[in-house]
Amino acid sequence: MTEPLQYALETEAFIASCHVDGTAGSTWARVPDGSGSSRHNLYHGSAGVVLFYLELHRATGEQQHLDAALAGGNELVAALVDGAESIAIYSGGPGYAFVLNELAKVSGDEAFRDTAARLVREMADMSDPLGSGIGWIEPIPFSDITGITGEREVLDLSIGAAGAGIGFLYAHRNALDPNALEWAKQTADRLIEMSVDGEGGPNWLMMADMPFPFDAPNFAHGASGVGYFLADLHRATGEQRYLDVAVAAAGYVEAHTTPSGGGHLVWHTEQQPELFYLGQCHGPPGTGRFMFLLYEITGDDRWLAWIHGNMRGLLATGAPEKRSKGLWNNHGQCCGDAGIGDYALFLHRATGNPAYLDVARRVAAVIVEASTITDGRRSWEQAEHRSRPDFVEHQTGYMQGAAGIGSFLLHLATVDSDLPSKIALPDVPFTS
Repeated sequence: MTEPLQYALETEAFIASCHVDGTAGSTWARVPDGSGSSRHNLYHGSAGVVLFYLELHRATGEQQHLDAALAGGNELVAALVDGAESIAIYSGGPGYAFVLNELAKVSGDEAFRDTAARLVREMADMSDPLGSGIGWIEPIPFSDITGITGEREVLDLSIGAAGAGIGFLYAHRNALDPNALEWAKQTADRLIEMSVDGEGGPNWLMMADMPFPFDAPNFAHGASGVGYFLADLHRATGEQRYLDVAVAAAGYVEAHTTPSGGGHLVWHTEQQPELFYLGQCHGPPGTGRFMFLLYEITGDDRWLAWIHGNMRGLLATGAPEKRSKGLWNNHGQCCGDAGIGDYALFLHRATGNPAYLDVARRVAAVIVEASTITDGRRSWEQAEHRSRPDFVEHQTGYMQGAAGIGSFLLHLATVDSDLPSKIALPDVPFTS
């Protein structure tokens, strides 16, 4: 047994210790003591744990891991009888639809696929006709942090329309609804008219009528994420206008970079040009997805060269061993090391460059060193938010906890196999 696989199994032992019986199956407490609200979504909750168990089954072939995923899926179906709470890609309908449909592929249980299809239709039903397309008016995000309440049209990939559009593209490619591609186009048409002019090209704010300044070039909340959706829509439709806007958005990203070592890094925001996040949400593992998709579509080596330069910029900070402002005490998929490690493995497989495999191994060493192991259970005490470094938790979930870290360790253990364990999210251009 390889060491990364052993570490992933120890991670599973921690997650299993947080198991909670549900009304129809299994769920898992977000933190070991069960405090905080119970969540089911891909970001923090049981949907992400189900995804990890699917990957663990793929890596090991052991039925017990598929059984755990099925039990979690049954509870999701029951919990979602009244629909998803939002259209956010990781914490709402698109993430649920993705996990349930992937579970249906493995299990053959049509109940999972039927629920996924219903959630896609409900995403469309939740939209409003806006301008030349459709959009979503939702509560202002992050109000618990900012104190700003109300409703806005949400636009970005992480919580808004671009993420919903990616969900529609996943539904189209998996034949979950015959109208999914049309809904994706209507989403894109509205997003295009909601762009704002910026240096180098168009950008998108997190929401319409932003209540605070936050102009982000990166993946979760800015040009890279919306550009990714538009480029992916071009790939599905062949319509040049979507690719044209995506390439223009890449110009905005390129105009907001700073040299780092022999490469470059992208600013966190226009308001903080000296701050460089290194994780998936606002760093190279997210922005690089956009550039790799442009490379795949166009065949233009300039995008691949940009990716290599961006990774050189990341490594020039001393990462992953050295922590910086943009790589704090977080080892998860969204903001930390696991997202960097998975990205390095994707690049290794896509380019054949062994240097990226070395980066992934270095990331794994940092992750293991930072872990806590008690009675064979491996977990991580980490800060979800950079601005709250003293608020640390041992989380179970995928984007911010043990399931996502375990997913990376499985990916590393199986990267050279014919079927790597990784089940790529809908906003990932790399094939596993």
